[in-house]
Amino acid sequence: MVSMKHLRLLGNISAAMLLVFAVACGPSLTLTDVDYAQPMESVASPDQDGNVQDVRLGVSFNVTPLNVKERGEGASLPEEVRFIRSRDGYYFVTAPGYNNVYVFEAKERVLDLHEIIRVSGAGLANPAFNQRSPYIQLIDGDVEYRLTKDGLAN
Repeated sequence: MVSMKHLRLLGNISAAMLLVFAVACGPSLTLTDVDYAQPMESVASPDQDGNVQDVRLGVSFNVTPLNVKERGEGASLPEEVRFIRSRDGYYFVTAPGYNNVYVFEAKERVLDLHEIIRVSGAGLANPAFNQRSPYIQLIDGDVEYRLTKDGLAN
């Protein structure tokens, strides 16, 4: 004869097995060949705290640490910051007067510096990014650069 104690034990074991099965067979889905490319560059003016935002793309970040790295502590913020996102999801960021393009990897609520690409010794005059897959094109006057997440392309 089966006692109530045994029935409860069987019920608990059954519930535990069902839970393990549900967790092990939970939803799993991977979407591949995702293209993060932003078709056009964003041009944003930093606010007094150094924040830039592109409402259209739903991205915002603070450029103050970037400006300190480029120009030094206490330097004024640029009037505009230019950025574009590559197919692989990396952000390329620069501004007029900067010597470098900064490449950031997007992580959870963080842009992590991946590479600094030196493109000018005298500072960019009027930089503009374009999407030219598999490259990011940077134009400054008559000079053109082909950029990848790892540096200048050949």
